[in-house]
Amino acid sequence: MINQLEISMYLEDAIPEISSDLVLSRKRNAYDMMNTLTAFTCQNINEHNYNVVKRCFQMADKLYSKGNTMVKNAVENVFVYSFSKMLNTYPAEKKQLFAIIPITLYSLYIAQVYQKGC
Repeated sequence: MINQLEISMYLEDAIPEISSDLVLSRKRNAYDMMNTLTAFTCQNINEHNYNVVKRCFQMADKLYSKGNTMVKNAVENVFVYSFSKMLNTYPAEKKQLFAIIPITLYSLYIAQVYQKGC
């Protein structure tokens, strides 16, 4: 199981471009790491770097599937929760984003939308 202290290592291995953002983020808890990943993902959506965005989604999916309870909660409550903002901020990119969001994360997003009545 991946714990919150290992998240930055996994992120840097899968997405080397995020290293400088992780260095700037002094806090090392799971929620801060997911905030960093979310901001990095949004930046790359804005720049149309879909290969990097896809790796971000895949890494979040891996963290969710192999993480402990705290890591899973951080992925769901920060990263997945940000999907509505991502989709509304970048409406022209919706089709591309839906094509690369892993099914597990997409299912969590749909459950959040229907549960919370968004």
